[in-house]
Amino acid sequence: MTLSFQIPQNLKPYQGRLDVGGVNLHLYDSGPGPQGPAFLLLHGLGDEADTWRRVFPLLMGLGRVVAPDLPGFGRSDHPRRAYTLDFFADVAAALLENLHIPQAVVVGNSMGAGVALRLALRRPEKVARLVLVNGPPLPSRLNRVQLAFLLPGLGESIYNSFRRSREAAYESLRPYYYDLEALPPEERHFLRQRVWDRVWSNEQRRAFFSTFRWLVWEGLKGWPQPTRLARIKAPTTVVWGEKDALIPLEAGRRLGQWIPGARLYGIPACGHLPQQEQPEKLVRSIHEATLA
Repeated sequence: MTLSFQIPQNLKPYQGRLDVGGVNLHLYDSGPGPQGPAFLLLHGLGDEADTWRRVFPLLMGLGRVVAPDLPGFGRSDHPRRAYTLDFFADVAAALLENLHIPQAVVVGNSMGAGVALRLALRRPEKVARLVLVNGPPLPSRLNRVQLAFLLPGLGESIYNSFRRSREAAYESLRPYYYDLEALPPEERHFLRQRVWDRVWSNEQRRAFFSTFRWLVWEGLKGWPQPTRLARIKAPTTVVWGEKDALIPLEAGRRLGQWIPGARLYGIPACGHLPQQEQPEKLVRSIHEATLA
């Protein structure tokens, strides 16, 4: 199959809301399209479905594409509860069932990769293939800001400091990119507005810290354990931005060694969010994974 990487102008994929297990989800769904697999795209911590906006139209030529805002983030419901990978994985499974998608190629970025792994372990029949993009984070020493985020009150105060100006909020994005200023001007404008809306959402702040603190606790207990990952049956591709300043490429190499048969693709000149910085290269790796 020949892929065209020209993003359609004025593309407006179907945007709907779906009640899943009592949680109302915002999602993008291309609907049944060309013969091919279904793709479920799972964003990372503090992100939302729009992170896939440059990938979505490219994948639409390969099959059905679904990208939800996970509960607690974006425009989905923000229930007052513990946000855990098991919760997100159960929501993802329910979403596939409600959309009558028996199996999907599950693509997860960062924390979303952790959700994809949990889904593959809890509901393996739902996962045709796994594509783990710069995640999940592996246990490591926390930096000063991450340690502060663990402390109730102090972490929220630091988060709220991004509200002092649009520029402060925008600058909080910089560690996630290899070269933020290299993005097209319209992308930077979009990110500037999106992060400003996000930092002013008390509900998303609550979900962020619930998820982050739970992930750190799980990391202290050694998750993800190589012995559990060795049970993954789905064919797995690990894709990594080689200039990721948050989770280094070495973490991707280790994941590739722990998951049976996993293949590792490095993307040069790319940080933590290949779907935004290098969408064409990410889609190429996804396409190759589906053909392998």
